[in-house]
Amino acid sequence: MTARDSDLASIVARAQAGDHAAFDAVYDRFADPLFRYLYARCGNTTLAEELTSELWVRVVERLPRFRFPRDNPEAAFAGWLYRIAQNLVTDHYRRKANTDVTLAETISNRDAAPDEQVIASDKQRALHAAMEQLTPDQREVIMMRFIEERSHAEVAQLTGRSEGAVKVMQHRALEALARLMRRWRD
Repeated sequence: MTARDSDLASIVARAQAGDHAAFDAVYDRFADPLFRYLYARCGNTTLAEELTSELWVRVVERLPRFRFPRDNPEAAFAGWLYRIAQNLVTDHYRRKANTDVTLAETISNRDAAPDEQVIASDKQRALHAAMEQLTPDQREVIMMRFIEERSHAEVAQLTGRSEGAVKVMQHRALEALARLMRRWRD
């Protein structure tokens, strides 16, 4: 167990005992990454904020029952938080009977020439459409690796897969994206 892992375990233990400052430290450490995770999956700021609020309500309710494993407590705790977040997204789209989780549109550079803005916008739409054609698992791995900039090991821990499985899924997803984007160019 590293110093960082023991620090987190100590902070969480204090939060479980009702220490509000410790809970604030947990919140400060994970709130922004969890919001970005939720936003990347729903593409809507208001919805991501609502899901983030619900996530922290669930954390407060379930934190007393959380137990750290002996190995890699930091990853285990983060994985627990991200599973709650993923379940919230899944439940939301299940209730809405809409399973299309989309990427957010990005704001184009206003300094670019109009023709460059159109080309960039077309590329963005093509990538968006290509991402929607991936499996949900492939989309999740691509978003975690390239939007959230997580390592293979982190993605493996957060998704409950082996690191090798994550690498294979990433490779297949990137091949599919490349194939789909070539069609767009042609």
